[in-house]
Amino acid sequence: MNSNFETKFRQNNSPDIGKVIDQSFTTFKKSIWVSGVGIILMLLLAVPITFFAIFTYMGISSLEDFVQKSETLQSDFTYLLMNAAIGIVLAALIAPVMAGFYKINHLAKQDKEFGVNNLFDYYKSPYFQPLALSAVLATLYSNIISLLLIYLNLPLVASIMQAFISLLFIFMVPLIIFENQNATDAMSNSSKIAVKHPFTIIVTVIFAFIIALLGVFAFCIGLFFTVGYFYTMNYTLYNEIIPIENKNAFDEIGQE
Repeated sequence: MNSNFETKFRQNNSPDIGKVIDQSFTTFKKSIWVSGVGIILMLLLAVPITFFAIFTYMGISSLEDFVQKSETLQSDFTYLLMNAAIGIVLAALIAPVMAGFYKINHLAKQDKEFGVNNLFDYYKSPYFQPLALSAVLATLYSNIISLLLIYLNLPLVASIMQAFISLLFIFMVPLIIFENQNATDAMSNSSKIAVKHPFTIIVTVIFAFIIALLGVFAFCIGLFFTVGYFYTMNYTLYNEIIPIENKNAFDEIGQE
């Protein structure tokens, strides 16, 4: 374990939820437009790949055909396996963009300049490999457990376990980019943080989810922009639990 992280992990107490919410809103006001563009770009990548794979390998000819078969597909184990495989590939491809969300929020909090280009700063060494690997491992771990539970006809338990695993690994990306940890250390240390602060994390995640849903009332288009609040909340909460040093290699990425 990184000794600097170990020191911060041991010394920090549970963060004040009210303070975290206030700071997250302050930061989000600065990053909302870039975050919104980032969400749209991720959808433009993920949606075509997902539907192309489904239409090609499941013998579905149109969107209407997919809608009609959607209920049947949810219990089709081949479809679920394919969906899991697509999820793993997309997780690896999108992981650096997720790291970019943390960067723009970090820059916004420091009142530094940032733009859409900063979302792609981590498609380079030494960060791409650990980010992609951690995303693949986390998604693979979640999918294996979920598919096993679905196979045992326990879909509700599968959903609960997926949510639980997501909470355990919620901080693996910031640990990689802020603490220079490798994939397995980041996953392990994220789990330790989650176990130490479960109530705070669950409350803030639920609050962020509610704020994200408010975008539905803005003709649904607003959802693209409010979803970015998840990353702002996660960044703010992480920074309260494991304070980010102002000067580190992270600040130099994309600034050359």
